[in-house]
Amino acid sequence: MNEKLKAGIEIATVTAEGILFNGRMYTNREVIKKKWFDVARDQGEWKIPIIHIKDYYEAILIISLKYQEISVATWVSLEKRSIQEVDDYHDRLNQLKQLKKNITKQIN
Repeated sequence: MNEKLKAGIEIATVTAEGILFNGRMYTNREVIKKKWFDVARDQGEWKIPIIHIKDYYEAILIISLKYQEISVATWVSLEKRSIQEVDDYHDRLNQLKQLKKNITKQIN
């Protein structure tokens, strides 16, 4: 069992809907927390380097040069979803995170 993983470095696009790579959208909680999709909607899309394992589409590694970090982004199917539904989903996630932060402050 001497099989090697074949990985490549590519470029993905951060859009208002997610991180676009090879026709698929990816996301993770860090980019949602940092509001990348809101920024892409308001200021325009941008390119980021990613690492992907060939023939494996469930996840990619996104490389944030700005934040000097690498994180895993998972594939999300946006079929039958409108941009408004995706935006609402991101807004609800950010509201829940803010609520958690406020509650944590009150406890401490």
